[in-house]
Amino acid sequence: MKSLTITASHTPAGPALEVVGDLDYTNARRLRHAAQETDLSPGRFLVVDLSELRFCDSSGITALIAVRNHAVAAGTEVVLVAVPANTRRLLHMTGLDQVFDIRDDVTSLPGR
Repeated sequence: MKSLTITASHTPAGPALEVVGDLDYTNARRLRHAAQETDLSPGRFLVVDLSELRFCDSSGITALIAVRNHAVAAGTEVVLVAVPANTRRLLHMTGLDQVFDIRDDVTSLPGR
């Protein structure tokens, strides 16, 4: 297993969280906490960059849902960027690909 790092930054579309490593039951709460610590503004996007995500279990999926719920409550939309094939498959199998805005890369974000 690879440890998890979450790096906060800013994009023209809004704040971003880059998730690197394994998102699983041992650390999913860290993603929730990172989203709660992010300054979210109505009408903006919270970009979650998953390009370096190596593994995601059901706890990770639950954390992504919690991040989305937190953002929606703040009037912000969540965009998942560069979702790895295995995680995209999980999102598709659970129907969450219809709930999340999923983009191939950051160049397709508004404001870019």
